[in-house]
Amino acid sequence: MSASLATDKVEAIVRDRYSEGARERQEALCCPVDYDPKHLEAIPAEVLERDYGCGDPSAYVLAGDTVLDLGSGGGKICFIAAQVAGPEGRIIGIDKNSDMLELANWARPRVAETIGFDNVEFRRGRIQDLRSDLDLLGRQLQDQPVNSLESWQAFENIVEVQRQNRPLVADGSIDLVVSNCVLNLVSPKDKQGLFSEIYRVLKPGGRIAISDIVADRDIPEHLQHDPELWSGCISGAFREGAFVAAFEKEGFVGVYTDKRQQEPWQVVEGIEFRSVTVWGYKPGAAPKQVPQSCCTPSQSCC
Repeated sequence: MSASLATDKVEAIVRDRYSEGARERQEALCCPVDYDPKHLEAIPAEVLERDYGCGDPSAYVLAGDTVLDLGSGGGKICFIAAQVAGPEGRIIGIDKNSDMLELANWARPRVAETIGFDNVEFRRGRIQDLRSDLDLLGRQLQDQPVNSLESWQAFENIVEVQRQNRPLVADGSIDLVVSNCVLNLVSPKDKQGLFSEIYRVLKPGGRIAISDIVADRDIPEHLQHDPELWSGCISGAFREGAFVAAFEKEGFVGVYTDKRQQEPWQVVEGIEFRSVTVWGYKPGAAPKQVPQSCCTPSQSCC
């Protein structure tokens, strides 16, 4: 299977599974997580029932933060973060799935009315490409359809101009990037670009709090080709040590596993899959806060 075909197939598999998940709860996508109940009261049940995560990266939000949630789905983490960041904060959710975005945007005014302010917005984009504004480009295609080589070349130019002059998320604009069980859904060839984009959008001293599923060994090729396991957060899981190393390779510092599930969430062909939350920051300034971890540098976690 070629890399380009693998990317297209992965995105289609994930899109279809999470569109189903936006309409009806998919128990297989869930990894049990305890959230602060006081932050859940303002969120509609429809969102809570269709939330699929493996950790709580919102626990790292500080008052006044500008927060970017990658793969925001129905908006649960965004709505929790909104309450913690407060009216001086700003929350941006990025997702590509139309059904999930529809659910999130339906819930947004309801949450705002309950908490007394509206500091959340949702944008359509691919988390490995935080420059391309898919809604803007979609409107452009409607106005000027691509039906010839010349129009295709013209559209390519429009895409590049938009990416450079009006990126979906601007350089150095974010205090905290969070994600909840989504990075593993990105195809292998796009994964390092994903880390580059996270680095680009963070301010100096900006932090990451990424909850995801990791494996205790590399995923064999035959499992990587299983559609059900791909959309179920298994096939694309990072090897645990490689997850931290990928952030370090991009230039993040202070990267470590702040939370780690002791018992595996699933075991597939003898491979253990568990949830972790990784924290780190972009150099250039001191981070606002360093978590009080229950893990040692050797990842002996409580």
